[in-house]
Amino acid sequence: MKQFHLGWAFFIEQIKWASWFYSIIIVLTIGTTIANHWGFLDNLDISNNTSTIFMLIIGLLYSYGFLDYYYKLGISRKKFFKAALFASVLLSIILALAMITMIVLFETLVPALGFAVPWTDPLIGGGVLSFIQSIADYSVAHFFYLLLGWFMGLGFYRFRWKIGLLFILISFPFFGISALLQDKADIAHTIKFFTVNPQIISIGPYLIFFIMIAILIVCNYRLTKDAPIRL
Repeated sequence: MKQFHLGWAFFIEQIKWASWFYSIIIVLTIGTTIANHWGFLDNLDISNNTSTIFMLIIGLLYSYGFLDYYYKLGISRKKFFKAALFASVLLSIILALAMITMIVLFETLVPALGFAVPWTDPLIGGGVLSFIQSIADYSVAHFFYLLLGWFMGLGFYRFRWKIGLLFILISFPFFGISALLQDKADIAHTIKFFTVNPQIISIGPYLIFFIMIAILIVCNYRLTKDAPIRL
């Protein structure tokens, strides 16, 4: 199987899972909107953590759900890693676009139907720059959390649970830095990094994220390359 075809097959399989996830998110958002309208719920926002948690779980499944399977098909560890990395980047971007599209549709259609949007900071009111930044923020965050889940999964896969627990501890600083860089202003639908001027996209937080992403890519490559295959 060629590298591109392998990466594409990897991506398609994950998109199937993502379609179920986003279907649930849409249903929950509609339910929250109706509940807010009828007064059953007050000031309840759909957390932006749902998509990053989903990506974390996808990353955890990379080792146990995919590595053995593709190795049995004759795919080398190196080829598997490249395909998984390609699929991860593509999935992160596509899901970011899907999330932003869903948000824009809700913010356009829900008020037209007489309901209030169930979050406090509408995306469509921020202009084109806000739209572009939201896509970039989601893409970076998705990719980061997928790599982090992959890292923890590889730790358990290669070293079993005792040493695998250490990989969770090692991951805590990454989680902490991520939380520090992200704006926690109770914004439901987007992940915004700190900016000095709301009209200017801050570069610093992205550079830190890219450094952490580079570290995780190197670690995941080494762990995948040396991982024993459990047939």
